[in-house]
Amino acid sequence: MTIFNIIEKAKKTYMDFSIRYKVFLLTFIIIILIAVILGTLSYLIYSNYVITEISNVNLRDTRQIKNSIATLQNDIYELSTYICLNDQVQEILNLEDISSVTLDNINKAMEPLAGLLAFKEAISFISIYSKNGLEYYVSKDGSTGINDLELIQKSSIYQRAVELKGRPFWTPLGEEQIFIKNNKNPKIAMFRSVLNMNNFQMQGFLMININLPFIEDIYRDAVENSEGTIIIVDENNEIISLNTSEQNLPDRPALLEKLIPYIDESEGNTIFNLTGQEMMLTYSTIDQSSWKVIYLVPTNIVLQPVKNILFLTIIVIIFCLIIGFILSMYTSSLLTKPINKLLSSMNRVKRGNFKEKVNFIYQDEIGKLGNEYNEMIDNIHELINRVYRLQLQEKEAELRALQAQINPHFLYNTLDTIYWKAIRKGQDEISEMVYALSRIFRFSLNRGEDFISVQNEKELIENYILLQKKRFADKLEYKIDFEERILNYTIPKLILQPFIENAIIHGAEKSETATLINISGYSRESKIYFIIEDNGTGIEQSVLEDINNSRNVSSSESGSGYAIHNVNERLDLYYQGDYGLAIDSKAGKGTRVEIIIPVKRDEVQHV
Repeated sequence: MTIFNIIEKAKKTYMDFSIRYKVFLLTFIIIILIAVILGTLSYLIYSNYVITEISNVNLRDTRQIKNSIATLQNDIYELSTYICLNDQVQEILNLEDISSVTLDNINKAMEPLAGLLAFKEAISFISIYSKNGLEYYVSKDGSTGINDLELIQKSSIYQRAVELKGRPFWTPLGEEQIFIKNNKNPKIAMFRSVLNMNNFQMQGFLMININLPFIEDIYRDAVENSEGTIIIVDENNEIISLNTSEQNLPDRPALLEKLIPYIDESEGNTIFNLTGQEMMLTYSTIDQSSWKVIYLVPTNIVLQPVKNILFLTIIVIIFCLIIGFILSMYTSSLLTKPINKLLSSMNRVKRGNFKEKVNFIYQDEIGKLGNEYNEMIDNIHELINRVYRLQLQEKEAELRALQAQINPHFLYNTLDTIYWKAIRKGQDEISEMVYALSRIFRFSLNRGEDFISVQNEKELIENYILLQKKRFADKLEYKIDFEERILNYTIPKLILQPFIENAIIHGAEKSETATLINISGYSRESKIYFIIEDNGTGIEQSVLEDINNSRNVSSSESGSGYAIHNVNERLDLYYQGDYGLAIDSKAGKGTRVEIIIPVKRDEVQHV
């Protein structure tokens, strides 16, 4: 079968479709082609842009690491120069025989080394040798011991120090190093010979060490991408430090072999293939030591943001397909439009919009169905309004009945009348009790508000305990101590009184001895704490566990128990678990209640 025949067959199949499906298919093909072309171009352009920008950022980070290490090396060089030129150090190094010098005098002469170790955080170990037999070191990382100068002089490092005549050089201390007997951390060391300032001949040998983790911390903090690899190589292209989260890197010799062809300049950046993975490489050279700082980042990590373009392309394609579907369905399904319109209206009615109406131009079967539908919606709307008005009237009647039963103004006026009659009759105790009862009713009702100020809650419990003290006389003592700053905070009303009532019931009512109730309130860290303590009969352990663990107090239990349950329910309702209510008690030893509630945000701002 030829290509011409395939095209003709595809054309015939397409033309055999209904007009509805032909429009639908053509629209979708056009939309998909446009979206794929635009998405591909956008991805390619943006990925090149991102690679360029990330390369610049990585080069900036590499330079920053280079500058930080260069600054550190320069600082240590200057400090080492200070040691080499120090009069005390020069004097003891230039002695003919060190054996006659006491250890105290040696330590005093070497004070600049100890000071340098303490002053410079980066330095972990310093050692110094002299031809007169002096062998001295200071350490702060747990490393101990140095070898004899005779062994040190055989090393290539010592020979290089002699050749450089006082100029410093840096090198890592490998596992086979001979300079520290008990080395606790991998180190990078600066070596230099110490010259006699009188004749400029080599008189001593100085080593200053930096722990490698300190260097790693410098470049770990400097880079933005934690998944990159930082490598430091010396002037001989030997790896000094390698810090990476990448698990697929080759071993060090193979890695160096791959890198060397790309790091022949003082600095630069490129993209190359490393073990089948594209890597973005940036590097820069430290002038003082000729070390190179190399930064490797996998390009798939760098291009992660670019994948958003692909995702956006997919979203655009889906959106375009939806639009195309709507357009093609609109142009090819005029017969189903009235039904869809009716279904949409029904869905809106289902969500509660009973004013919904649907209008049809034509009076065919669907048009007649729409008219009947509109009439049905009107009837439902009228019926709902009728039932709603009936329920409102019933609730109104219930509220009026409740208001008639408890009229706060009538209650206040009646108690006020009793109060003044008691005053006129000289019944001071009765008038005091009536006044206290009036205040309790006023604060309990609180004009129908659920929250009350701490000041008013305090006055409420003061009046409540006052009435109880009239009843129990010397058998009841109390103390109320609230911080001044919490008095203007607002809290749910009647959250303290049930616990005070409980203390009186289990104390003054049941005990022959005097009951003492301490009530305190204070605030800490945007929380209000209320403590209620008594020396009453306490609570049985089984009952206490029931209260603390489940708060499962039913209405059939005692009034105080139900009130405590009610307090817990209200606190949970108001603060949704962000509160504390703990009851601690032992039989015969009293009870302690702690309530912790948060301060309202607006109140915190004004305090």
